[in-house]
Amino acid sequence: MPDMTQIAAVHLKTGFKFSTYVKTTVPISSKAQKVIGISVDDHGIMHVNGGSVDNVSIKTALHDCMTWLAKFLRGNFVSYNGRRFVFPVLVSALLNTHCFETFCNCVSSFVDSLPVFKNRILDSHTNRKI
Repeated sequence: MPDMTQIAAVHLKTGFKFSTYVKTTVPISSKAQKVIGISVDDHGIMHVNGGSVDNVSIKTALHDCMTWLAKFLRGNFVSYNGRRFVFPVLVSALLNTHCFETFCNCVSSFVDSLPVFKNRILDSHTNRKI
């Protein structure tokens, strides 16, 4: 299972943001590095688009994220292509760090935005309103 390299969130009503980078336990492939702009050098220093960034353990990152989420009413966790990649990686990390139940108290549902965007694009090409 791949590692998470970043956890980021935005509260849509307030615009408040959360972001933290996560120490990886497995190497990031060169293909993934090109896509996400994140790499780790031989000394374990994480770089994002060439600049170094602080990073924390997955347990700390999840704890910090849930502390931030707890400030708001239970919301939806939305991710592009979440069903195929983000959700399985996140759930695995939550289970491995014994944080799943706490996370579920902060989030009411998972939503994959990919099918929503696909339907919207298809509907716009056929001039149908949704």
